[in-house]
Amino acid sequence: MMEDQIKRRAYELWEADGRPAGQDQSYWFKAVAEMATAVAANIKPARKRATRTTRTKKAA
Repeated sequence: MMEDQIKRRAYELWEADGRPAGQDQSYWFKAVAEMATAVAANIKPARKRATRTTRTKKAA
């Protein structure tokens, strides 16, 4: 579940910074930002559509 992944990553970040007190929310948001960046990196951009051309009648 996404919440569990965020919780684990926030804890890892918190531990890596020496377990500062009262910073739980900032580490939560850091973890969310990391995950959002990772997800966004995997999104493929939409393909551009080829421009439509209209057919014209040939002169007789």
